[in-house]
Amino acid sequence: MNKFKEVDLYEPIKSYFIKNGYKIQAEVKNCDIVCLYEEKLIVIEMKKSFNLKLVYQAMDRKIFSDAVFVAIKRPKYFNKKEFNYMLSILKALDIGLITVALDSPLKRVDIIFEPNYKNLYKRSRKRDIILNEIQRRNLDLNIGGSTKKEEILTAYREQSIFLCCILKIFKKGKASDIKKIFNIENPSYILRNNHYGYFKRIERGIYSLSEKGEEMLKGEKFKDVIKYYKKEVSNIVQHR
Repeated sequence: MNKFKEVDLYEPIKSYFIKNGYKIQAEVKNCDIVCLYEEKLIVIEMKKSFNLKLVYQAMDRKIFSDAVFVAIKRPKYFNKKEFNYMLSILKALDIGLITVALDSPLKRVDIIFEPNYKNLYKRSRKRDIILNEIQRRNLDLNIGGSTKKEEILTAYREQSIFLCCILKIFKKGKASDIKKIFNIENPSYILRNNHYGYFKRIERGIYSLSEKGEEMLKGEKFKDVIKYYKKEVSNIVQHR
């Protein structure tokens, strides 16, 4: 019997929703998948099988989203009675159900139950945080269901790598100048906070790359991100 991981559910689901006009981002503030269509926000939580933890997670996401789905592998053989119990629970909670046929070459995605969209465009601080995170991301490299949280490409990490690529070329820089030239949101906070240890302060308001920042730019972990932002810096510099 072939083993599968939670992350195996991601690509088929991503492809399905993209084909239906949604913008997709994975691993957004602890949500496995976030889908956007105009102002409609949908959250999908994935698990290898149906369990109470999945229900708890889905209920938590209902607070700030317009609809929530849970996604599981389509059972090859399933107890119809148990499946109906599961479906009854989800319907009672107004949580949608998605199955993915991982045992099929086509990896077919089926919407078994679609929830009602009763409270469209609800406002909450959590929703604003989610939307802000999505808007600030330029790249889509995360895989939903990933357990390697240290490798998740957040908007903050993207901006940190962008700053590293800038300082690699300019050797040192002032936050206000960087903001003006490269249109980075709040670079002074990222440089001062230095969450990943990529920067070092030379003097007040002026920073350069640290050894850790230099090593990160030479590494393989974020090579696609580094390549993207090196090109971005080069283009901006050429057109100044």
